[in-house]
Amino acid sequence: MTTTMFWKTLDELVEAATDRREWQSRLGDEWDQLSSLLTSSGLLATSIACPSPAGDGCPRRVVRHDDGSIRAICGDRPKACRDLNLSRDDVRVMRLDRGKLASVVARAFELANVPRRLEQADVTNIGTHDLFAGRSVPVFLWVPGPRPCEDIQPFMRIMALPGPKVLFVPTARSVPELIAGQLDRAHVTTLALEDCVSLSGRNFEPVQPIETIFEVVRAELQKPSDIATSNLAWVLPADASWSEMTFRFIADEVVNITFRGETRRFEPDQLGMKSAKNGKPKAVWTYLKAFALAGGRLPLHRDDPRETSKHQKQKQSLSKSLRDAFGISDDPIQSDGEAYVSVFVISAEDLQQGKQGQHQRNFVEPR
Repeated sequence: MTTTMFWKTLDELVEAATDRREWQSRLGDEWDQLSSLLTSSGLLATSIACPSPAGDGCPRRVVRHDDGSIRAICGDRPKACRDLNLSRDDVRVMRLDRGKLASVVARAFELANVPRRLEQADVTNIGTHDLFAGRSVPVFLWVPGPRPCEDIQPFMRIMALPGPKVLFVPTARSVPELIAGQLDRAHVTTLALEDCVSLSGRNFEPVQPIETIFEVVRAELQKPSDIATSNLAWVLPADASWSEMTFRFIADEVVNITFRGETRRFEPDQLGMKSAKNGKPKAVWTYLKAFALAGGRLPLHRDDPRETSKHQKQKQSLSKSLRDAFGISDDPIQSDGEAYVSVFVISAEDLQQGKQGQHQRNFVEPR
């Protein structure tokens, strides 16, 4: 089912709010499915829209009588439209819940990194569309209403982000031409929800495969020059997780990494862990090897503050290096209160005999 009236209504209502009766009238058959995206403003309408706006007495004034009855009275003489008997629900002002709309749009397009609390701001960050680990497009939602602002200031934070971005709006008419041009030059692709989704029960679903809808930004992310400069050691799928990876040291400066049945060989320079000054592995490589020798668990050494601080810096450095190498945004190393624990499996079973027993606190080497 298409949602033409809903998106058109969002373009026409100031602050995306009006009385419940008008919402029902405008949405028609779409009301039952989409009313859950509205919330009460706590206000009651003081006037009701007329079918044919005309004279000075328009719109019809809401009058509340002592007996509890409510009437909408046309003030024109002669009357331009009939008076109405109304209920309290009819005059209850309902507004769009922008957070709920953001949530259902994010779910429809299977966005990743959706904020835990979706803000009610005019321009809302609703998540990312991920191509592969380390390569994603930030996605935003904007519901401007009938008088969209032509001030570019609200979009500066979006435009300042590197690479392609996506901005969802209700219809192709939602964005003023001046704003549209500046967004386009900043690599912001504007997509009209009217053209992208249909209704399935109370949920939205894409009218085309998600990859097709995001085709333009996906093409930008897949440019060979872009991937070449990404510094990723291994381009992994967008849903890759650290728990799916196994690190196995087979020599002091060689680690085999396995992901979903595929194994690749890496040396320090391939993971950004080799010093350009002296050609030797950085301290972060030695720390990674220390994890391997300890089976993925290194004590926090809370009895020695200096050692604890050193340990923390090494852990932070290793986490960053691994994120940069593989593009997975989650922290690859967690703490259980007593030790740092690698989320991935790591071992050093193939290192030469004698390495297994080396003292784990001697992991810091000069760069």
